[in-house]
Amino acid sequence: MAHVFGGAERTTANLLGHLDRTQVERITLVAPAVLRPYLPEAYDTFVDALQYHLEAGFTAPGILYRDAQTTGKLIRDLAPDVALGMMHYSSSLVVLGVRLAGAQTRTVASYRGPFYEYMRHYERGFRRRLFLRAAVAGTALLADRVIVPSHGTAKELRRRFLALTSRTITIPNGIDRAAVAQAAQMPVPELADLAGEVPIICAIARLAPEKNLGLLLDAFCRVRAVRPAVLVILGDGPERASLETRITAYGLAESVRLLGYRDNVHPYLRRADLFVHTCEFEGFGYTVLEALACGAAVVATDCPYGPREILGDSECGILVPPNNPTALADAILRLLADPLGRQALVARGRQRAEQLSIERMVRAYETVFVGLAHRDFGSQNIA
Repeated sequence: MAHVFGGAERTTANLLGHLDRTQVERITLVAPAVLRPYLPEAYDTFVDALQYHLEAGFTAPGILYRDAQTTGKLIRDLAPDVALGMMHYSSSLVVLGVRLAGAQTRTVASYRGPFYEYMRHYERGFRRRLFLRAAVAGTALLADRVIVPSHGTAKELRRRFLALTSRTITIPNGIDRAAVAQAAQMPVPELADLAGEVPIICAIARLAPEKNLGLLLDAFCRVRAVRPAVLVILGDGPERASLETRITAYGLAESVRLLGYRDNVHPYLRRADLFVHTCEFEGFGYTVLEALACGAAVVATDCPYGPREILGDSECGILVPPNNPTALADAILRLLADPLGRQALVARGRQRAEQLSIERMVRAYETVFVGLAHRDFGSQNIA
């Protein structure tokens, strides 16, 4: 099951497109129909989650219980050997639903980001936090396996949500470099007017508070005070109006381009001199991996938990302290002023992207699925 578009959705798409169908007999995908065009049609059956009135988040205990009952009945009817929930709410629906329905299906909860960090920043009220912690901890304890994309997320689940080490598996996201290289060759007419000597800085994120793009604008002001540059931001979301207001107030209207959401971000990354990642927290940071694969030098905030696990201790990209616009601007200016150092960083980044291959990721997921299915079942059906 998948409910959101982003890193989790990309992981879902990668799994659909690369699972070994000699190992997996049947795939049923349960997701909102609006997401269907973005996914490869490598499944056998598609079920529109909205037809079952499934919510997209932890709104209230009663709604969670209702949605879990509905999901459990659906899984019981489909009778898969293994059910995978992508993200926290879908994981809860799968795991709790199977228990409520008394189904024999094995369950995998796949938490894509640090939920405690999200709660710490954005959730208030004792009862609300208690509900969220109980839902995630209960799911983690009852799931047959828990999959996370970073060791930091795994550690958080153990410390804050009681997830069992023996059932928790870290599988970093992977990237299809051949597909990325092909997609990166598409034209980008929005950047056609930029002269080659003007460096392009790129950011890709949902325009939401946790992506912290205000920090990037603060840093970019400092950069523009020193040298010319263009900042290209891909993505859309609730923060767009406030970001536009800030861009105007900073006098950056001629040098910042809010281009909105793009299905294919790779041509923009190929054109970029730098990619900047400013999230407050991150399970992995798939756009960081995409930037490495496309040959953009990366500057990222050292947030919990993903960027450091991708970039190392600034070996494959520059890590800067969170919420420090001066440090971020200094790192950007340092790389723009050092073309040879930037190219060396790009080369190490490409090597890192090769290590984090799609094949490595998918084979690890397959090992989990087939191992669970073979415990009690002969065939391997995945929902």
